[in-house]
Amino acid sequence: MTGVVLLGYLVGAAAGWGFSRSARVAPAWRVIIRVQLLLVSVFVSLMAAWRLNGLADLVWPLIGGVMVLLLIGAAFLVTPSGPERPGRAALRGWAVIPNGGYWVIPVATAIAGAPGAVFAVLIDRVNVLIAGLMTWSLRRYAPIKQRTRTSWIDQGPVIALLVRLVLNYFSDAPDWTATALVWTAPIMAMTGAAVFVGSVLHPSQRIAWRPGIRPWVFLVCVRVALFLPLAFLAPGVAMPVGFVLFAFSIPAFFPPQLSILYGYADPVVAAAVRWGWIFAPIGIVAAELAYGI
Repeated sequence: MTGVVLLGYLVGAAAGWGFSRSARVAPAWRVIIRVQLLLVSVFVSLMAAWRLNGLADLVWPLIGGVMVLLLIGAAFLVTPSGPERPGRAALRGWAVIPNGGYWVIPVATAIAGAPGAVFAVLIDRVNVLIAGLMTWSLRRYAPIKQRTRTSWIDQGPVIALLVRLVLNYFSDAPDWTATALVWTAPIMAMTGAAVFVGSVLHPSQRIAWRPGIRPWVFLVCVRVALFLPLAFLAPGVAMPVGFVLFAFSIPAFFPPQLSILYGYADPVVAAAVRWGWIFAPIGIVAAELAYGI
């Protein structure tokens, strides 16, 4: 399954490159971003949270959420003062936090199966409320003013969180949800890579990355220092695999997409999307070793 997921990334990246060269697709790219957000990430998170067995399963995901908050706080420190600082700090923090939806979930699923998927989605979904706050900050300080009705789409994952908690309370997840999670992994990888590459190559995001390299390196070091120790402390197999992948994560897919939606152009995001991929082989090898142990 690991090979299938990697193939999904390659196919998606090629499709995103092709989309970026199409004059017809570019004007509709904001719509494509929001459609992909609703149809893919919401579905996968819904399936995994439906399989939540109890509150005890949330302890380690909540610890991971605390690490994300600390990382966002570090991003605020390296963001220059100004009227857009809250929004830009949220964007920079998002650029370096682990890519849960399109990296940890599919790769953890490929390595550790359904248990890996459940833990990866839970820790990613614990971060939904954090992401909701960051989205609110990005929208409020956005250079491009947003229509109120689009907030329902942008906050779709938060709404899905409430729905899946209700499902989990009233009924047990059917057995088919485990199979759905496993086979959705390559779909997540493919569609996520397509929209990511198309967003990175969008005309509005073709900016200089060198001014952002130093703060990006600093924030990546903070991320590794926060998440890697958890891989040695967490019990079982699925959780160490997930935390290793969180420490050595590929770039988050949402920052360039949200930059297009809201009108940002930040060098830290530009540096992250270009250099963050060096962690992909490190993360896969380290996760395979963690699973073997």
